[in-house]
Amino acid sequence: MRTSRPIEVHGRFLGVAVTHVAETQGQPPQAHWRFVATDPAVEDLDGAAFPSPAEAQRVAGLVLARSSQRLTGGATG
Repeated sequence: MRTSRPIEVHGRFLGVAVTHVAETQGQPPQAHWRFVATDPAVEDLDGAAFPSPAEAQRVAGLVLARSSQRLTGGATG
C-alpha cells in the first residue's frame, strides 16, 4: 500500500510525497518518498526521492524561495 503526504510551504500547496520502494541489486529494498510536484514553481523537484516527507518539504521550501527571489530580482533589476 502506498502512503502520501501533502507538501505545503507557507500555506501554498506544492505537491505530495508518495512512498516508493527502491530496489538496488544485491541490497534489501529501501523505502523512499517520491515528490510529485503540482505547483510549477517546484517542477524541478518532480520525481525526486527523499528520505522523509519533512525533507521533501524543506527542499521544496528552498526551491520556492529561490523561485521567488528570481522573480523579484528580475522585476527590480
